[in-house]
Amino acid sequence: MTHFKKWLGLVMGVLATLFVAFTVNQQVVHAEKVTYSVAPIYPENQTDKNLGYYDLRVKPGQKEEVSVVVQNTGKKDLEVDVAPNTAITNQNGVIDYSQSDPKYDKTLKYPFTKLMSPAQRLKVPAESSRTATFTLNAPKATFEGTILGGFYVSQVKQDQVEQALDHKKGTSLTNRYSYILGVKLTQSDQTVKPHLRLNRIKPGLLNGHTAILSNIQNTQANSIGEMQVDAKIRRAGQSKVLYHSKQTDLQMAPNSNFDYGIDLKNQPLKAGRYNIKIKVNSNKGQWLLSKDF
Repeated sequence: MTHFKKWLGLVMGVLATLFVAFTVNQQVVHAEKVTYSVAPIYPENQTDKNLGYYDLRVKPGQKEEVSVVVQNTGKKDLEVDVAPNTAITNQNGVIDYSQSDPKYDKTLKYPFTKLMSPAQRLKVPAESSRTATFTLNAPKATFEGTILGGFYVSQVKQDQVEQALDHKKGTSLTNRYSYILGVKLTQSDQTVKPHLRLNRIKPGLLNGHTAILSNIQNTQANSIGEMQVDAKIRRAGQSKVLYHSKQTDLQMAPNSNFDYGIDLKNQPLKAGRYNIKIKVNSNKGQWLLSKDF
């Protein structure tokens, strides 16, 4: 199974985010079960109707409708937001479709969000379904590789009255259940090879600890998966490893970047010149990145 199928094929996997804040008189709060689902309506240019996500072969300047069905299986009406978002790489090294207004990488020529009509809010009656239809305007020029995005479907938060009632009971509870329907746009079967670049290196925080943040950039229109990253910091010109970090199963979206962090264990980095070497193995290639700082 390819990286793309592995992650975008998780269409029906619900992402549930539950925030519970307790006051002094702590109470047990149970989250309600998920009462809605989403499904794609494939247009004629879908390459494979068994994928579980949109894989659309588009022509320059092509205009078409892309629809998402939301099914409410519960006994109460609900509202959901359906947002076409551009795929980025978040700071955990994961391809992320949930951000509506991220900072795009400078190499990203065609953000998916810019090619789609705006987000919609659907009111879905109990035990019914509703369809959100979007207009896709493919780039007028030819492009190589992949444009990657997705429909991020999230349940609208509780209204202020419900939240106020929760606060009076000593709890604050917000359930947010989200789905992702991935969208991949291509013009041909020809792929481009990803290329990684090591950009700025700066001090920062990683999980509340002091860290060195190294910006890794994928400059090409192809995603990368199954990344194994091995990073080592040494004094410039010396062989002794001062700090070491290793992570597996990272990912990068096409034309994106993220800050890879190396934990300094809350120790200050002494003044001087240092070198960082980062080895990356993945399902799309291998890279050795090095930079003095």
